[in-house]
Amino acid sequence: MFTSTAMARFDWSEYREYQPQAALLRFAAARPKPLGQLLIWPEQQQLHQWLAMAPWWQDRGWELVLLLPDPQQSYFDPAAEKVSDAQQTWVTTLGERLAPIFERQPELPQVVLTQGSASLWYQQLIQTGTLPAPSGLMVLNATPSDKATQQMLAMSLSRSGWPVLDLFSTRQPVSLLNQKLRRHASAREQADYESITIHSPLFSSRIMAAWITRHGWMPLPPGAPDFLKGVTPNEAGLSRSQDTGSGREAAPAKP
Repeated sequence: MFTSTAMARFDWSEYREYQPQAALLRFAAARPKPLGQLLIWPEQQQLHQWLAMAPWWQDRGWELVLLLPDPQQSYFDPAAEKVSDAQQTWVTTLGERLAPIFERQPELPQVVLTQGSASLWYQQLIQTGTLPAPSGLMVLNATPSDKATQQMLAMSLSRSGWPVLDLFSTRQPVSLLNQKLRRHASAREQADYESITIHSPLFSSRIMAAWITRHGWMPLPPGAPDFLKGVTPNEAGLSRSQDTGSGREAAPAKP
């Protein structure tokens, strides 16, 4: 596992997938024509956990784009009422960096996963029209502690207009509060929103793939297991909120 110091000093040019101009790693699908593109925007010091996931998605016909997070995403405040010139310059540069990712194969399903502080920045870039709308959005551990920021993110996700999968790997008070606010906001807006608490990170790729499959962006393989058919029993390492965000209760898991 990489430490934060090792990550900062790591020579990414050793990866053939590294694209220095955009500061990202692009892992091509293991097929001539990808089924879709998954863009992962990690939290600071969390890149290592996504590197190990790349071959899994490649084998399933998806191209995986992994951004190298910029330290500034934790330094600047996306909810700031008064934006400094330095922050505005950084946001503009960030948009210019990310936009070409979505222009490369626009006909494919474009699914985005944002982790932690990246979630607020991504929502800002979408709302300002800097980036195109994704096919679907997955959010992992986006748990701001400031009340105003919590409300802002909840409102933004609930009004996004595309499917949202909200993933939490902890049940700390701040996580539970963010989860509750976003469920209620999504229910009011009748949004396509789903909230899941992951009890083990080992299941994250499968949970994500199941959600993508249920939205028709990944084919259901022959003899597909229950988790790809939308059946997610608690013993599979996760729990699903009974508030689906649409004002309806989730269907009970099949026995």
